[in-house]
Amino acid sequence: MNWNVLRVLAGISCGLVGANLASSQVVINELMAVNNSTDYDDFFEAEDWIELYNAGGIVNLAGYYLSDDPDSLTKWMFPTTNAGLTTVLPGGHLRIWCDNDVDQGEDHAGFKLSADGEEVFLVEPDGVTIMDQIAFGPQADNISYGRACDGCPDWIFFDVPTPEQPNAYTQPETAQLYFNEFQHLNASTVAAEVGPGGAWLELFNPNAFAVNAASYTVAHANASWTLPGNDPVGTVIEPEGFLLIWLNGETQWGSNHASIAINEGETPPAQWTLSGPDGALVDEATWVPVGQDESYGRSTDGGLTWQVFAQPTPQVSNQLILFPGANLVLNELLSDNVWGIADEAGEREDWFEIHNPTAQPVDLAGYYLTDQWNNPTKFRVPVGLPDSTVIAPGGFLLFWADEDQNQGWNHVNFRLSNSGEHLALRSPDGFSVVDSLNFPEIWPSFSYGRLEDAGAPWVFFEQTTPNASNNGATVDLAEPNSVSAVVAPNPVRRGGQVAVNAPGTLYSPQGARITSWGNALQFQAPHQPGMYFIHWAGEGASAPSKLLVL
Repeated sequence: MNWNVLRVLAGISCGLVGANLASSQVVINELMAVNNSTDYDDFFEAEDWIELYNAGGIVNLAGYYLSDDPDSLTKWMFPTTNAGLTTVLPGGHLRIWCDNDVDQGEDHAGFKLSADGEEVFLVEPDGVTIMDQIAFGPQADNISYGRACDGCPDWIFFDVPTPEQPNAYTQPETAQLYFNEFQHLNASTVAAEVGPGGAWLELFNPNAFAVNAASYTVAHANASWTLPGNDPVGTVIEPEGFLLIWLNGETQWGSNHASIAINEGETPPAQWTLSGPDGALVDEATWVPVGQDESYGRSTDGGLTWQVFAQPTPQVSNQLILFPGANLVLNELLSDNVWGIADEAGEREDWFEIHNPTAQPVDLAGYYLTDQWNNPTKFRVPVGLPDSTVIAPGGFLLFWADEDQNQGWNHVNFRLSNSGEHLALRSPDGFSVVDSLNFPEIWPSFSYGRLEDAGAPWVFFEQTTPNASNNGATVDLAEPNSVSAVVAPNPVRRGGQVAVNAPGTLYSPQGARITSWGNALQFQAPHQPGMYFIHWAGEGASAPSKLLVL
């Protein structure tokens, strides 16, 4: 990867309108990258979508383009044969389905949107002039991302999406959530994905639908904290799911780090309340302090009685029966498949490999895979397929990370981020970690894997070995340290605080040096939105990192 060539991104909070756009001001107005059940196309399929808004005169978009690839701005063209579709009236909206299924109609684009975040472009008929472009970060299920009002510069998340309607935030109804578990003296129970850990509390969603805990308020007699609304990936609680909130006062580490601090050595306040976005009391609980690495929680999730747990159960059911799982390992992965192997549908998708180094076959049925620390049971390996899910002694099993479960049982419901992220294999109890890693940014079509099967260290491979042994494969000579540097939160709001754990230098999208630091610290994110680059310094430095400023 040539880090000397830096591509300029548009400001996320202000779309760029091309000067050659005659008599109209058409902008990308709203998008949904993870539509599971909010809205359906004519084939009753919940698909990704992009909405355009016309702030000017009548315009016909025939011959214009939409794309999610800066190297291919003519990826999908608005049809020239359907003026009824492509003509947008003043103040009008046009929604295009992004499902990579052009056979379903002229309003179906030839690409999908990535749940991990990417850029989308609206391009003039010359195929070069960009009318508007938006870079967006990770997206949550059934929540859209759009301008605060039609054509406005600021972008927000909508719990109630507004496709083909004026953009206006509607506060969702307050749903029932519960305080489910508390822990004060956390010496070895659970660690934060990034940043400090310490004391925590857990919320439980008893509903059959997901609830965004953004704008809910946690409080005790002397302090309160409202969950932020700019990170739905971190605040949405899945049906009958859990959300862990760190009580360390270190809010710069993410949306689940509260401004409320419960320090080791002090007794936590007894009475706690949870209020909804409308201010209504949702739940209240009494925190009873217990011993080190014990917790205090409801005997059954959301139930009336409370008890002391010698084995705390953060992010999983309080009725958990532990099943540690077999001795399996994550062995190799590829997050940017440009010219590597293709899946059964002929598509080059992300993939990762699980290896069984034992002398016994292991059935992976019922195990969990996830790329989100706060959603440990994101994908469950199907049961009842022993011919497929059993890994032979010394064998390997490949999973496609393409968000396309319709293509087979081993196609998971998440992708691997090109910028690096978390990946974990958990046992059938959903809690016990069989193996996990935080992998760094990986060069296109290079893989990241164990130098020797089931061993250490992790290295970059020029010669990838999916479903086969890593032993003897060609290793890239420029491999960075296997322990990656951390930057959090990422994405970050413009002007927000960014924390890093290693020395480095921040560069602008144009390649200009902004600031350098010699030790782990915090710094203020730039006020101009875009994609910035951090080049890490020192012996064994990690590969450069991208910092997305919203």
